[in-house]
Amino acid sequence: MMAGDVGFQLGLDTGGTYTDAVLVDDAQRVVATAKSLTTHANLIDGLRSAVDQVLSEGVATEVELVSLSTTLATNALVEGRGRAIALVLIGFTPAQLQRANLQQALGGDPMVFLEGGHDAAGQPLAPLDAAGLRRFVQEVDERVEAYAVSSMFAVRNPAHENEAWTLISSITQKPVSRGHELSSGLDAPRRALTALLNARLIPLTDGLLQATRALLQQRSIRAPLMVVKGDGSLISDTMALSHPVETILSGPAASVVGAQFLCQEEHLMVSDMGGTTTDIALIRDGRPRLNTEGAIVGGWRTMVQAIDVQTHGLGGDSGIRYSREGRQFELQPQRVLPLSLLIHQRPELLEVLEAQWQLPFSTTHSAQFVMSHGVSANLAGLSAQQRELYERIVENPMAVQTLFSDQTLERALTRLEQRSLVLRAGFTPSDASHVLERQADWSRHAASLGARLLMRYSKDNLGPIYVTEEQFCEAVANKVSSNTALMLLNAAASAQKDGQPLSESQKALLSAGFDREDGKLMRVRASLQLPVVALGAPARSYYPRAADLLDTRLALCEHAHVANALGAVVGSVRQQQQVLITPAGGERVNVLFPSGPEIHDTLEEGAAAAARVCEQLARGKVEQAGGTDISVSTDRDDRIVNKDGQRIFFESRISAVAVGRPSGVA
Repeated sequence: MMAGDVGFQLGLDTGGTYTDAVLVDDAQRVVATAKSLTTHANLIDGLRSAVDQVLSEGVATEVELVSLSTTLATNALVEGRGRAIALVLIGFTPAQLQRANLQQALGGDPMVFLEGGHDAAGQPLAPLDAAGLRRFVQEVDERVEAYAVSSMFAVRNPAHENEAWTLISSITQKPVSRGHELSSGLDAPRRALTALLNARLIPLTDGLLQATRALLQQRSIRAPLMVVKGDGSLISDTMALSHPVETILSGPAASVVGAQFLCQEEHLMVSDMGGTTTDIALIRDGRPRLNTEGAIVGGWRTMVQAIDVQTHGLGGDSGIRYSREGRQFELQPQRVLPLSLLIHQRPELLEVLEAQWQLPFSTTHSAQFVMSHGVSANLAGLSAQQRELYERIVENPMAVQTLFSDQTLERALTRLEQRSLVLRAGFTPSDASHVLERQADWSRHAASLGARLLMRYSKDNLGPIYVTEEQFCEAVANKVSSNTALMLLNAAASAQKDGQPLSESQKALLSAGFDREDGKLMRVRASLQLPVVALGAPARSYYPRAADLLDTRLALCEHAHVANALGAVVGSVRQQQQVLITPAGGERVNVLFPSGPEIHDTLEEGAAAAARVCEQLARGKVEQAGGTDISVSTDRDDRIVNKDGQRIFFESRISAVAVGRPSGVA
C-alpha cells in the first residue's frame, strides 16, 4: 500500500484482552486490519503493536482521523472495579442513598450531605453550605482521585453544582463531575449515580487517552482523536476525558455500528464476545435500537443514552470456578488472565503449575495466580495489610494457593482487585479452546495442567468426573455456548413489544433442555427468528453450537474480528439539547434554560426562545465534540389537556439534535 492523494482513517479498539486496529480509505474500504494483546500495565505497547501492523511507510502523514472505541469503562463497571472518589450530595436526604443502588455503588468511599439544592421550579431551597464543603474536601482529598457533585433539581438550576465545582477546584486539581452536565433527566439518585460512575472512570480513561496521544505523536500522526460514545456517535478526546461515563458501552456500540456496516442487513441480532463481556444488541429496519431510559452496565442503571445493549459478564477470559454448593463448575463474571497466556508471557511459572500437579490433591486456589494490574498504583485509602500484600505481589506474580496459606489475606486481596491494582490468572474458556486445539496462540501445556488440576478438585469434592482433559474442556465450551444461547433468547424476549426478560425458572428449563448428553429424558428446542451476527475473537469457538441450539442462521462476516475498530471510524458526531417549559401562572411560562430559569409572558414566546437556545447549544456541543458541517433539527412536544372546554398547559419539551462529520475527514 502506497500513500498518495488518498486519505485514511484509523480505527482503534482497546478491549480487556485485545487491542484492534483497522485502516480504511476515503471510500470506507478496509485496507488493513490487526490484533494485538492489550497491555494493561502499559496501554501504549498494545496500541503500538496493533497500529504498526496496519501503517506502512508514508501512510501516517495521510491519516485524517483517528477514532477509538473501548470496553475498558464497561469492563470496570461489570467487574466492580474503579478508583476511589468522593461524593457530594446537595439537598439530598439519607433515604435517597438507597435508591438507584447509590449506597452500594459508593462502597466505602467518602460522601457528604450538604444543605442547598433547588425545587422543581429552579428556586433555591437553601444556600449552599460552602463551609461544610470546604471542610469535607480538605479532610478527604488525600484519599480520593476525583469528585462527583449532584444537587437536587440541578437540571432545573445548576447554580449550586457550579458553585461546588468552583470551590472544589480552588482547593484541588482533581477532576470534578457535575450531574447536570451528564443528564437532563429528573431522577436525582440516578443522576448522582451517573456522576459517581463518571468520576470513578476518569482516571482509567485518562490513562488510555494519554497512551493513545503519545503513540500518535511518536508516529507523527496529527489527525484529530475521537472516541465512540455509547450511542455509537463520536466525541473529541477532550470531551471523552471530562465525560467518560458516556463511553460506557463504547465498544459494544462500535461493534453494532461496525456489524451493520459489514453485513448490510436490515434485521439482525448482534452478539459481540470479548475477553470480559458478551454484548447483545438488536438492529431493526437498519437501525440499532436505543435505550432512552439509560444504559445498564454491571447492574447499574445510568442516565446515559446509549444503544440498547445487554451486557453480560461472559467472555473468553471469564473465570471458571468450582461451586461446592452446586457441585459443578460455574462461569464467573470477573475477567481473569488465561493460564495459557500467563505462561506464554512468563514461562518460568510453568514450574509452579507442575509442582501443584505433583501434590496429591488440588485446593480451591489451585491453578490461580495474582499479579500487578498496572504501573501507576494509587495506594491511598488502603490499610497497612493491603499495602503490604500489594508490595509482595507487585514484584512478581504469585500463586494464590501459596498466598492463601494465610487465610486472613483473602479480604485484602479482594480489595486490591476491586481497586484494579491486581489481576488474577486462572483457567478460562480460552484455555479450554487451547486444549481442544480451537486456539493455538499461547501455551497449550499450561492450559492442560490447569484442566487437570480442576478435574482433580471436582472429583475429590463430589463433583462431575471427567475421563480426559478434552472431555472436561468440551463441557466448558458447551456451557459457554448454552449460556450464550440463553443470553440471545433473553435479549429477544426483552425486545418484543411489552416484552419481559426471561424468568429464572424459564432460564433453568431452557438450560436443562439445552443439555444434549446421552441419557437425558428431556430436550428443549428454541427458535430465534433473527440471524445472529457473531463478533469477537472467541465467536468461532462457541457460536456455531449456540446458533444450532436456537435453530437460527449464524453470520460470520469478513473483518468481524475487528468490527469494533471499524465501527469507530464510520460514525458521525451527534449531540442533543433539551429545554423544559413549565407553567408560571396565567399565560406566563417558566423556561428552564441550562443557565437557570427565565419567565416569559407566553408559551409561544418561551418556546421560540427555547428553540433558539437549544439549536445554539446543540450546535456548540457538536463543535466542542470535534464535528464540522453541522445540521440541526428541532422538535417541540407540548402537553396540553382540554378540560371543561379549557386548554390546560402542563409542560413543553423543546429539543434539538445536531449532527456533523468528524473534523479532518474530507
